[in-house]
Amino acid sequence: MQNLTLTKILTLIIATCVILTPTFSIATTAQTTTSNSNTFILGYGGTPFDTFNPFTTYTVVSTMSTIDVYDTLVKLTPNFSNPVPDLAYKWTIYPNNSAAVFYLVKNATWSDGVPVTAQDVVYSYELASNNVSRLQPNVAPIISVEAINNYTVEIHYHPTLLLINNIISQVPIVPKHVWEKYVPDPLNATALSDYQDYPLVSSGPFTVSQYVQGQYIELTANPHYFYKTREPHIKNIVIQFFKDSNTMVAALESGQIDAVAPTIQPAQISSLESGYPNIKVVVEPGEELWYIGVNVYPYGHGNPTLKDLQVRKALAYAINTTELAQVIWRGYATPAAGLLPVGNAYHDPNLKPYPFNLTLANLTLEEAGYKMGPNGIRVSPNGVPLSYTLYVINSDPEEIQAANIVAGWWKQIGVQANVVPEDGGALANIIWPNFTQDFDLWDWYTSPAVPTLLSVFLANQTETGISDSGYNNSSYDKLYGQMLTATSQAQLKEDAYQLQAMLYNDLPYLMLYYVDSIEAYNTHFSGLYTNMTGGPFSDVNWLTFLDLQPAHTSSTTSSDVVPLAGALVVAIAVISIALYLKRRGST
Repeated sequence: MQNLTLTKILTLIIATCVILTPTFSIATTAQTTTSNSNTFILGYGGTPFDTFNPFTTYTVVSTMSTIDVYDTLVKLTPNFSNPVPDLAYKWTIYPNNSAAVFYLVKNATWSDGVPVTAQDVVYSYELASNNVSRLQPNVAPIISVEAINNYTVEIHYHPTLLLINNIISQVPIVPKHVWEKYVPDPLNATALSDYQDYPLVSSGPFTVSQYVQGQYIELTANPHYFYKTREPHIKNIVIQFFKDSNTMVAALESGQIDAVAPTIQPAQISSLESGYPNIKVVVEPGEELWYIGVNVYPYGHGNPTLKDLQVRKALAYAINTTELAQVIWRGYATPAAGLLPVGNAYHDPNLKPYPFNLTLANLTLEEAGYKMGPNGIRVSPNGVPLSYTLYVINSDPEEIQAANIVAGWWKQIGVQANVVPEDGGALANIIWPNFTQDFDLWDWYTSPAVPTLLSVFLANQTETGISDSGYNNSSYDKLYGQMLTATSQAQLKEDAYQLQAMLYNDLPYLMLYYVDSIEAYNTHFSGLYTNMTGGPFSDVNWLTFLDLQPAHTSSTTSSDVVPLAGALVVAIAVISIALYLKRRGST
């Protein structure tokens, strides 16, 4: 599901596609722009692509596809700490940490030949502050952004330790002269929501050369990229969409694609490692959290009993997260307690999963006045049965299994949960704007460097299609604002811990598990960054696509075969376009 770097997971494209029989028709198009020895094909089987608009997307594949297409002022190193130049070749932060000046390179141009200037930066930061922008919580500390001249930008802000990690390195710079035709007022929420930004005009090391909805995105190295020492080694990157991981892994095994992301199933690891010596599996700490979102929105239309904290506590006591993580992910997941995954710098290790105790769960409901009915379903004091719908994304069979296991435990405490697999786009329509759901079992991805996935629970994120729980807590909102302007690392971490503790106690989410990143690639290619949280193909890893290169010259590498194999490049499988969030969408 969901990157705060959001995701789970909240603008969407909805289209239903089917698995196609391979032909030569689609791939012929991709073949015309790729060379046989210089194309890398990445299979992607997570929550589908939604939009090229970097301010409204919440899917991992969307941000991963554009992380080397849109530039930022600075980038972060692989350990997500030290900043390195991007559009800004140098910068100065004032001693009082309330203003900074960024000096732009003078040789950067947009792909249509227009120079990149400070006016583009100012306009992009205004877009980021739009109410429907996923980056609005990130830029909240900013007071003003001013163009001193064409190549100098001054930013005034409330003092924050997150200036570089959470703001400057996160805000993509887009061409004002193109975007203002569609979004003349950068604060117009409707205009920003509607704009999809395709075809793209960009300044990064790659350009988007082709896009076929539901099938693939092709990136091509930008011959006019200003940063010569970062020019890509591979000319073409094809990101091919798959409906499920089985089809995707089969394509990797047969040499039709070169790598798979964002996470494959544990059962597929041994098959790849034992049967395919040219395929390497990479397991790294993940950015992904799976949870059950509870509709607690004060104005929502789900079962009203879920607004009772005692009901939510009983449900938490009736989930064995340890067993669930083992059964579903076979040791490649950790039982979750707090919102931020183990690999996150602000993960609170002091929070422990709610104990699995069916006796305590039954007692909690009994004491709260929920009596067992003759049909085995408890009823509230005013006669509302504890009967719910538990939605789960239909493209994740392992999570459908998890939902059914949870429903079995809940049945033992007099709670009925009807598991309904649903397409992500359809589920988004069920949740937003009217909150007609009871539960959604979904996921979030988040950057390891920042705690801002916590912004999902801000009250103002409900109407924008971000918060799927509808959690409203003014104390939480105030503490989140305090965290953004913390002046010491100790205070920042303390605030992040307190926010996670509030969610732990209030239970707008029933946490399930943090999943490791399990990706695989063909060793005919080298240059992958395999020791990063989230793995080599995450939405925060901007280095892999740049440093990818053939490990050796051979006429039998998968990148030689695929472009000549017709629709085996593209039409192996297609997906149902889904969610608006940063799901399988770091935020």
